[in-house]
Amino acid sequence: MHYEKNYRPAFCIVGIACRTSKAHPAKTASLWRRFREEKIATHVLERTNDAVYAMYCEYDSDYRGEYTLVLGYEVPMESQITRETPDGMVVATIPAANYALIDARGKQPDTLIATWADVWNSCLQRTYICDFEVHWGPVAVEVYVGLE
Repeated sequence: MHYEKNYRPAFCIVGIACRTSKAHPAKTASLWRRFREEKIATHVLERTNDAVYAMYCEYDSDYRGEYTLVLGYEVPMESQITRETPDGMVVATIPAANYALIDARGKQPDTLIATWADVWNSCLQRTYICDFEVHWGPVAVEVYVGLE
């Protein structure tokens, strides 16, 4: 698995969330379906770009346990001080950290599934504080894995 070490400063996303695990892919699929059906982009007016972020945080243990999944859009940090969060949505901060950046460009979701399988089977020294994906389009996805 090829990756590039990448430092990212903290930033915020606004979106919807659920508690799930690798063992419950139907919950993850349901959140993605809700994200599309409710047209979450129309509720996040101050987004900095059109990329969709998938944030994995609040891990119970490691990749085998439960975690919180947040699907949303990046917003300016300062906008969360002056605006209320839309009903039914959450604000999440992706922390400043070193991340392993993995290019998961290709046929989706197959390439993304294979990328995560590689991460789970790797020797990366993960923090299990926050990992995230940036979906730039139907085939362009970046995976950021939090490193110790």
